[in-house]
Amino acid sequence: MAGLIAVVQIFVLIDAGLFTGFGESPVSFAPRGLTLNFIFALSTLLGTELSRAYLMKNLSKKKPFLALGIVTLLYTFMNVPIFGFLTFTDPLTFSKFLGTGFLTVFTENLLACYLAILGGPLASLAYRGPLQAFQWFSPMLPDLPWGYEALIGVMIPTIGFTALNHFTPQKLLRKIGITTQTRNLRQFTKTKKPSIRGWTIVSVLCVLIVWTSTGLLGFYPTVVASGSMRPAMDIGDIAIVVSADPIEIQVGDIIQYWQGEEMTLHRVVEITGKGDSRLFITKGDDNPIPDTYRVLPDQIRGKLIFTIPKLGWISIYTKTAIASIWSFFSANTILAYVMLTTVTSMASLYIIHAYKNRPHRYWQRNRGWLRK
Repeated sequence: MAGLIAVVQIFVLIDAGLFTGFGESPVSFAPRGLTLNFIFALSTLLGTELSRAYLMKNLSKKKPFLALGIVTLLYTFMNVPIFGFLTFTDPLTFSKFLGTGFLTVFTENLLACYLAILGGPLASLAYRGPLQAFQWFSPMLPDLPWGYEALIGVMIPTIGFTALNHFTPQKLLRKIGITTQTRNLRQFTKTKKPSIRGWTIVSVLCVLIVWTSTGLLGFYPTVVASGSMRPAMDIGDIAIVVSADPIEIQVGDIIQYWQGEEMTLHRVVEITGKGDSRLFITKGDDNPIPDTYRVLPDQIRGKLIFTIPKLGWISIYTKTAIASIWSFFSANTILAYVMLTTVTSMASLYIIHAYKNRPHRYWQRNRGWLRK
């Protein structure tokens, strides 16, 4: 199953690359370069997975979920510099780093740690080995936007984790300390497991939400941030804009277009010119005069089809809260550093404490893949 999850993830990456394009790998493919890269990749992979499996097997007996989280964070921060969280000047750059630099690494390590609990280093190697081989030795790599990369890097391991947990025998889960409730107290029957169908539906919905927000489905939800289009639209409404050919746009349509670096939603009140030389004169319904800016056909994203009242206030409040938190930590970098250091220190202390209190020779007694 670990190998299958890796193969699926690689095929999804390739499939996405068919739509977004491929780029040449930055890795050297000269004989000397291939040899050095092979030695480096193999030794790093073996060292990582053997040490990961050793920690998980020794620390997961009493509190497997806590150990899973702590070791996952440990190996995540081994690959993602902790100071990276303090070096960004705007939320968009931080979001890109969080999506592609942290969440994807965290999710991959979470699945690898769970595989190490269930099957030792061979299981985690079966998952991470093909991914590392694809990254290091494929001459062409998918040239994906950061949103696609984050989506695939998080969703595939998450779905794989859920499927793995669903199909793992209950006897093995109880053996490693993951206890669950039984339907009948008098005898062990099949334990209730989280429905993989439910998790799959949730995952698909998350994918659809991301695809909708990026316009991959042909329409764009936009939160109205001003009252210039009252009463047709008010602040906090969600406007659903569908892609449209500029030739089909008529007077009276509400269009969304680029104005500098911002998107504007206004109504078309006049069209001048013909064909590709058409110019669109727009006006906000609540504005007294038309806009002085003339809209070119290539600036138009689409036209409005309907609105959802007030639902966008969730996004407005969320963005306001994120901006406030960002401003606070940007102005107090020392406090942010202290908090990150504290969390990392607590995780390290827990690992040391759990290691010192592990059962005597538990590794050799109960795990057959590593013996003297």
